[in-house]
Amino acid sequence: MNRRQVIYRIVAFSAVAISGISFWKYWTIYKKPDLAYLDLKKNLIAEIAETIIPATETPGAKMAKVEEFIIKMVKDCTATKSQNNFIKGLTDLEGYSKQNFDRDFISCNVNERESILTHFESLHDSNYWIRKLKQKVLGDNFFYMFKSYTITGYCTSELGATKGLSYDYLPSTFEACTTIDDKQKSWATK
Repeated sequence: MNRRQVIYRIVAFSAVAISGISFWKYWTIYKKPDLAYLDLKKNLIAEIAETIIPATETPGAKMAKVEEFIIKMVKDCTATKSQNNFIKGLTDLEGYSKQNFDRDFISCNVNERESILTHFESLHDSNYWIRKLKQKVLGDNFFYMFKSYTITGYCTSELGATKGLSYDYLPSTFEACTTIDDKQKSWATK
């Protein structure tokens, strides 16, 4: 066997391997997700949301039932590749929790939960262009989706808008720039 044949075979094998890996990645991104998994993980989603917006003198994310909003948004309003990223992110979060703290996320204390979420937040790319390219090709980042759905669900819930934020149900005048007192809550209406 001469060198050219060996080189051709190596190149051919590499091309087949790369195309196989590309097909596998494409299939895992665009496959139909198991959305029933989200209903099974409702308690986990509620605990993650509660860690992001905890109950203090104002109601937390659990009391506002943000987990139901998150599940509905992922099922009905999220692209397939982002749904797969969300489900994969939940399983990765559970795996990371078991690997580093030897227990489920729900069983962890507040400091451990915060360190787990900090780890997943740090996986988010800091470079704007790389982040946008990944979002376009691979879908939205799990933790970014989770945070945005949690905040949106909390701020649009009745408890969040009335108890967590200042709410004027009948704004009478428009003031473009207002000052907020030290102990005043942020406005729910714009």
